[in-house]
This record gives sequence, structure tokens and C-alpha cells, in this order.
Amino acid sequence: MEENALKLINHFYEENNEELQKKKAEYFDKIAKLFYQNNFGSANKSEVELLMFSILMDEMIEHYKDKNEVLDYKACSDYKMSALLGIPQQKVRNLKIKKQARYPQEFDWKKSFIAVKDSIVYDSDKKRIIIPVTDPNLYLAIRNFIEEHDGYIEIQRGSNVLQMRPEHFFNLLYLGIEEEEKEMVKRNFIKTIKEKNEENNIEDIYTDKELMDKALSVGDNVMEFFETVVEGVSNPLLTILKTIRYIGKVAKNR
Repeated sequence: MEENALKLINHFYEENNEELQKKKAEYFDKIAKLFYQNNFGSANKSEVELLMFSILMDEMIEHYKDKNEVLDYKACSDYKMSALLGIPQQKVRNLKIKKQARYPQEFDWKKSFIAVKDSIVYDSDKKRIIIPVTDPNLYLAIRNFIEEHDGYIEIQRGSNVLQMRPEHFFNLLYLGIEEEEKEMVKRNFIKTIKEKNEENNIEDIYTDKELMDKALSVGDNVMEFFETVVEGVSNPLLTILKTIRYIGKVAKNR
């Protein structure tokens, strides 16, 4: 039987327990508020659509999270939601962004990054890290995180992927770890850069910006350099650097 949004949301409510009934009542309150708080019928079509989309999206997030509270983005991809709702994929993407702005759901972009680590690749020909980002709000969360930390990372956005230089990818991961782990990375960075160039007289790195600036001027074999820098650091974000699959000419030699 062909699935649609009504069948899916009814499936979510198959268990007739008190918690689910309470949630359904809360959703009704939201819809009633939209109609009754102002002049009846003054809510326009786009506002009604956004609220109904938000209700469906919230339930999909609740039911398609893993034990780490990370959404299975494949389960609510633009393609699948387009088929469920009978609307174009671009409209689904726009509704996802509007829903997060009007009816936000908190999520940790770092956990989402870790969840897709096996799909991240390094194109040695283009010298770019390629990251699948099927959800537009994940992309916006990453950009916001960078801006909040006064950072700059060059990102090229394509069809559901992000591409960035390895140096910028390293800086993004570095910004997402704890202060104690940052100190270990700084020490490893100094040690590694001295081993690479004995004439380098760097003795200490005091700030995040100083390390990020130095990361941009590592030179050749950047991936090998960063893999060495994160040795001994257990944070799952940085260990992504060790699991990245290579494509391109260099891949044949690994």
C-alpha cells in the first residue's frame, strides 16, 4: 500500500497511551491557537502549511532518532518527504528551514557529523573534503557555529554535499572539541610541524586563531599531517580524520 503523510503519522500514534494522547492534544492546541488567537481565518495558507509540516517533522525526528539522539536523515530525506507530501523536493527543503526558524528543534551538529563519518571522503585530485549534508539545517548550523567562534572556513555547497579544503575541515573539527583536548592538539601540532621542518622555531600556540592560521599554511601532505596531529586524541570529532576514505590518484597508493 502506498504510504502518505497521514498514514505515517497515524502509524506513529498506533499505541493508544496517555503520553501520545497528551502530545496529540498539544498539537491541536497549536492549530487552535493559529485560528482563534487572532481573527478567525486570518492565518494564511503558508502559515497553516508550515505548522502542519512542523508537526509531521517533529514526529519523524522523534521516531527516527538513534540512541545518540541523532536523526536518521535518510529516513526523512527531501526525496522521501516529497513523495509523502506530494510536493517538490525544493519546497520540502524550504519548509525544513522555515520550520527550524519558527518551531525550532535543538540538535547537535557535531553528533550528526560523527554519524555520517563513514560517508566523508577526500578527493586527492581536487584536494577537497567531501561531506554528505542532506539536511539544510545541518549546513546552517555548521555555518552558524563557525560565525559564533569568529572563524572563517571556505565551504563550497553543491547538491546535498559540502566541499572544503582539508585545512578548513581540520579547523572546523578543532573548534568543536573541549579546551583540554585543544591543548593536546596544540602540543601535537607543534611537535609534528617541527618534525616536518627542523628549522621551524615555533615553541607554543596560545590561541585557537593562532593554531587555525598555522593550519592554513601546513603545505604539502596536509591529510597525513593532520592525521598525525590528532594521534592520541580520543574525541570522536577529530577521529573522523583517521577514517576518511580517499578517492582520486592518491587512493591507489594507500
